[in-house]
Amino acid sequence: MSRPNRPLAQPRRTALSLLLPALLLAGAAQAQATPDGADEVTELDAVQVNAYRTTTHTSGGTRPDAPRAEIPRSISVIAREELDARGAINLNEAMRYVAGVVLESTGQDNRYDDFRIRGFSAGSESGAMSVDGLRAPPPGSAWNRGKIDTWNLDRVEVLKGPSAVMYGQVAPGGLVNQASKTPEPGQRQVLQLGVDGHGTWSSAFDVGAGTGDDRHLFRLVGRYADGQTQIDTVEQQHWFLAPSYTFQIADTTRLTLLGYYQEDDGGSTYQFLPMDGTLVPTRYGYMDNRTFIGEPEWNTWDATVWHAGWLLEHAFNDSWTFSQSARHMHVDSLYRAIVTNQGLLPDGRTQQRRQVMGLGDADTDGIDNRLVGTFSTGAADHTLLSGVDWRSGDWSADRHQGPRALPSDPRNPRPIDIFDPVYTGLPAGFPNSIGMGGGKSTQTGIYVQDQIALDKWRFTLGGRYDWYKDESWSQTCSGTGTCQPRSATTTLKDEAFSGNAGALYMFDSGFSPYLSYAESFEPSTYTALDSYDGKAFDPTRGKQWEVGVNYQPASFDGLITLAAYDLRQKDDAIVDTEHGNVCGADGADACYISAGETRVRGVELEARVTPVQGFSVIGAASHMDSELVRSGTAWEGKALAMVPDWMASLWADYTFQSGPMKGFSFASGVRHNGATLLVVSGIGIAGSGYPEKIPAYTLWDAAIRFDLSQVSQANLLMSLNIGNLADKRFVTTCTGISSCWFGSGRTVTATARWAW
Repeated sequence: MSRPNRPLAQPRRTALSLLLPALLLAGAAQAQATPDGADEVTELDAVQVNAYRTTTHTSGGTRPDAPRAEIPRSISVIAREELDARGAINLNEAMRYVAGVVLESTGQDNRYDDFRIRGFSAGSESGAMSVDGLRAPPPGSAWNRGKIDTWNLDRVEVLKGPSAVMYGQVAPGGLVNQASKTPEPGQRQVLQLGVDGHGTWSSAFDVGAGTGDDRHLFRLVGRYADGQTQIDTVEQQHWFLAPSYTFQIADTTRLTLLGYYQEDDGGSTYQFLPMDGTLVPTRYGYMDNRTFIGEPEWNTWDATVWHAGWLLEHAFNDSWTFSQSARHMHVDSLYRAIVTNQGLLPDGRTQQRRQVMGLGDADTDGIDNRLVGTFSTGAADHTLLSGVDWRSGDWSADRHQGPRALPSDPRNPRPIDIFDPVYTGLPAGFPNSIGMGGGKSTQTGIYVQDQIALDKWRFTLGGRYDWYKDESWSQTCSGTGTCQPRSATTTLKDEAFSGNAGALYMFDSGFSPYLSYAESFEPSTYTALDSYDGKAFDPTRGKQWEVGVNYQPASFDGLITLAAYDLRQKDDAIVDTEHGNVCGADGADACYISAGETRVRGVELEARVTPVQGFSVIGAASHMDSELVRSGTAWEGKALAMVPDWMASLWADYTFQSGPMKGFSFASGVRHNGATLLVVSGIGIAGSGYPEKIPAYTLWDAAIRFDLSQVSQANLLMSLNIGNLADKRFVTTCTGISSCWFGSGRTVTATARWAW
């Protein structure tokens, strides 16, 4: 049956992201053969639902809320109940069972989330993430990033392929939209206490209140965690508070205010490791994945993240609505570490080191205005979206480094034994050099999209035009504070059009085959001085063709998607071998041309189904065939780094419905990540002594829960979640002989959650 109409005067039953128009005009354009209220998990009586309900609607890929099965593209939605059931506390854990996503690009990193979608970087470092439909990472360097606590999320939406029409400049592989919790009428109060196997204790709450007429609704979400991490000697303290308030100004007007404040203090689990001892054994074997090779008094990760904004929604009439999302976001951080300095010494156990420190801050303002109208032209029903968005960001960052060229320099920390580390303290003389930089960027975009329902056909047509400007500067100083003149401000300007189109047909059987095309762009980081002819560089372009089928069975809850795609990134800047080193401000630097091309072809299968009450299955499989089509390097024609040929995962969760085991739930999962090509200069080739690939790995997860509300009046849920059950040691990425990263080892988390 179709999703019921819900006027603006009725407060939301499910948490909506900032970008969502609250007025959901159903009609023929959004007919959906799913049970009413399938995604309204907040009204269930138990603390934890027995099986995962399929999220039938999503907003991240279309802006107006739309039935997931009617969208002609791949979108994975991880609902709040699934995050809770699997014990996910960050995005990498949340997406463990999503097809086409390679996790932990920089290993067990507590600073921010980094991952790849369909072969391309899509995490914090890439800037391809959003919170409530507004771009989240501020511009700038790695010191201007931070992660949002997943306890404050209602759901995670993983958009596969280019998404420029809705979000402007993005990487071609995909984008993750994090949808925040917002006030709800009749909200239950939740308190959760937990402890993990490393000795970190945590407490979290999610509480709300409202007036009798639901005109005023309040919500406060928070979490505190303090203790040890997987890495020896590294401790971390983390907390956040997220208040929100919804005011029903009138029957047709609603305002929601959202705030978020987060502090991280302590050490960082992010550390560079030698290739010998991690990817390949020395004569002493492999180092332990918990080993810390820094210095305890130096290792630091301190970050402050806060943002504040609003969602304004107004219905002009039954057909036209306006919504506005706005947010200011601030990030500042301090990162200090002892890092590897060249490869492991010939003795097979001693690693030379140096000190680094990075600090920075960034501020970003964003606003998005959307007008949505529903109307008919003959037999066709339209949901027309038009919008204008704007984003501006300022950033600055400093990087302090110890001596790199001479590892034995006495100003560097003493070498360390990676198999039996002894911490010796820090020498005097830091830093050796300081690199400073900063800048400002602005982006303005206009977009339009039409979702058309014609009988059983669903069509999507969209287009967007963006104007982008970036201004940046840099300066180098010695460790004593003697600075070179600040560089001239480099100005980059780009503008680009991006489009998408899709068609889908809904069979009565629940099958919905589709075909879609989508584009993306990213501004070039090169200026006219880097080209031989003095012309500005075009943006890097992403283009994807996708064909697939959605299947939503009528007999049970679930959604299955099978998709095949051809994704290409073109116009990458590569070295201009014809003209040599005659470019740059001094006429002695390498010249570049916009001629690079990267290709990823793939097939994905993903399913979230509950075939019988109490039993749910999440499965995913993907095959990716990647190629660096043109690069002007020795790696031309090879596969891409960090892109496995095969990936697969399966999670099964069963809750006993009756008998002596009623209230108990058992779950188990397995994840496989195929081997990936090691593309590092001079490494992974014949005679280098190192393998060509990073080995494949398979990991097991498990969970057990007991819901006392099923057998008593106590509304208490006790859970035990275990990730990487066998504590398998595995390497996720290597970018050099002194730059490898371990993935997460075994994590054991016990929680108790009360709700009333």
